[in-house]
Amino acid sequence: MAKNALAIVLGYAFCATCHAQFTNIAYDGFNYGAGSLAGQNGGTGWTSAWVNDYSSGATLKVSATGMFYSGLTTTGGSAVWGSGGNGISEDSRSLSLQNSGVVYIQFLSQFGSSSGGGTPNIRLFDAGALTGGLGGNGGTYGTVISILNTSLNAATDGSSSSSASLSAVNFVVARIDYQNDSTALWVNPNLSTFDYQNPTTPNATYAGLAPVFNTIAIYSRSPANVDELQVMAETIPEPSALWLFGLGIILFGWRRGR
Repeated sequence: MAKNALAIVLGYAFCATCHAQFTNIAYDGFNYGAGSLAGQNGGTGWTSAWVNDYSSGATLKVSATGMFYSGLTTTGGSAVWGSGGNGISEDSRSLSLQNSGVVYIQFLSQFGSSSGGGTPNIRLFDAGALTGGLGGNGGTYGTVISILNTSLNAATDGSSSSSASLSAVNFVVARIDYQNDSTALWVNPNLSTFDYQNPTTPNATYAGLAPVFNTIAIYSRSPANVDELQVMAETIPEPSALWLFGLGIILFGWRRGR
């Protein structure tokens, strides 16, 4: 009986120790004064300020009015489209390289009802090379939020596209699984029940696409509104800590048994 009890306790301890957690990598709630987004350096975890590095376009602007989504803690204002150049607003920001494990990217967005010509979307880059994106870029699924590949295209079979309109206020959650080489997408999940460790069936998936990235960029024509941009990584306790914890319980049980 004592051995069975010990096995149950040990199993629980192992599961508890293995329970994954999520570490904030980078976050920006756009808590800035009104003006250009370029040059702003708030939030946490980033390795650079926002920069307008699309020379043909213009920088996004900062609005004092933030976006809202039920269950999501929000701060500050939001990033909105700004006129100038060829009509495309763009700004990018760097962070540490994300290329292993499971990484989440989430944000609030509201764009125009149609897409094309490279917008509107949140793009991911690795050392300047485009690795994927989230949003729209014309085509059959150009009116909804999609996972986009290295050519900014959604999967031709529709598997990487949600049913959420680009023009609605959307809370977008993307899960990049580097080990299984896939990306999953949830749009407007119920945050009171959404489990990041064991999420529900996604609204869209892109098998064979797991964008490595160290830069995030916003590209959009008018209108555009983006807020609460966050990157999180799944972390699991080190195996050494797990075994030490389990060994302690075994020794404790052995001594009690004697």
